[in-house]
Amino acid sequence: MALPEPNNTFRDPVHGYIGLFDWERDIVDTPVFQRLRGIRQLGLTSYVYHGAEHSRFGHSLGVMHLAGRFVERLLRRRDLRDLLKEQQRWSDEEFEEKVSQVILETRLAGLLHDIGHAPFSHTGESSLFAENKRHEHYSEEILLSPELGVGEIIDRDLCRWGVTKERVAQIISDRGTEEGMYEVGFVRELISSVWDVDKMDYLLRDSLYCGVRYGVYDLDRILDTITLYDRHPDGVLRLGIEYGGIHAIEGFILARYFMFTQVYFHAVRRAYDLVLTDFIFELLEEISGTRHYPKQLSDYLKWNDWRVLAELHGRMDEDTENLAWRLVARRHPKPVYDTGDHTDPIIVSGALSKLPGELSDRYPKVKTWTDTATDHPERFRMSDEGWPIKGPTGRWESLATLSSALAGLKEVRRFRVYADVRDDDSLKAEMEDYCHKAMA
Repeated sequence: MALPEPNNTFRDPVHGYIGLFDWERDIVDTPVFQRLRGIRQLGLTSYVYHGAEHSRFGHSLGVMHLAGRFVERLLRRRDLRDLLKEQQRWSDEEFEEKVSQVILETRLAGLLHDIGHAPFSHTGESSLFAENKRHEHYSEEILLSPELGVGEIIDRDLCRWGVTKERVAQIISDRGTEEGMYEVGFVRELISSVWDVDKMDYLLRDSLYCGVRYGVYDLDRILDTITLYDRHPDGVLRLGIEYGGIHAIEGFILARYFMFTQVYFHAVRRAYDLVLTDFIFELLEEISGTRHYPKQLSDYLKWNDWRVLAELHGRMDEDTENLAWRLVARRHPKPVYDTGDHTDPIIVSGALSKLPGELSDRYPKVKTWTDTATDHPERFRMSDEGWPIKGPTGRWESLATLSSALAGLKEVRRFRVYADVRDDDSLKAEMEDYCHKAMA
């Protein structure tokens, strides 16, 4: 069954006009999706880059838009048609029907991949969730919940194309579902991988709202040269790039690198993340008796940035200079030790195991925090998957062997220690000196 034309439109600052099908608009109108308006994309990054007030709402629309563009490009390329039919075992008769189904499922996965985010997005994600949960797990639970209506819209309006909420959940889940894993492998890569459309959108979006140019790359050239790699050992079709797209992919990788070093792991931005995480710890413990977000989905969904900010302003106390006051008054801790971007992992491990304890013993009245780039959700590292490039003769090679521009690029392994020494320059200098001598 052929797809209708989208008849709903959002005007997006990054992608221009974004078209939505009626069922996608119905999903956007649900309270659980509208909640994303109250989840900032970059936490408190606006304290550093004042324009960074954008939310997960706009990002989710952008990912849906890019997911649709990329998957349609791949599925409708004439030179890939026979490869797709053979690998997916689609007959000539069912090919068009399957194309429509996969396009719809991929768009929905892009739209819903972040619907389960916690307040301030990734702030405190490694410690504020219980039992190794992450926002993706809540996204899957929201999608499959009959009470919240998202999955019911999918099952009601898209059954004629064979689309179900379970199949969409297979794409956004990293565990699979009771129905198994989604069979079109490159679709899962489009939603979650080293070159997924999630990254493609947030690099451009974050760069725009932060007022920087580090995240700009040639999206259209990547779209024009994206193809399918049919030599993976597991036999599943994966994403690849034609030879003419090498420089566009290099630009994309460099954009990730520069955005991480200049924005996502910015020292002051991270200082606020650490203090905000401590405040949310205290808040959760006081309200619910546990230092983790609620396991119960209905309780979890009551948390967004607006609730935390309201509590923040209500609890600030200048006399005690508590965490709430520090955040509202912008009194962040200062770094007293910083390894630099590409430090040997042995040194990072040594500093992490040694400095916190020694500083606590030597300066018992000074609160400290530690931060490692390798624990950051947007951390930069080169792909272990090889970035397959299809040469002019049809031979597949790895980007690592073809790109001289990326030859010296390494994973960012920065480690910092922050201390509550903002108004005491002499103590800050003393702690800096102690840390460097201890690690000499």
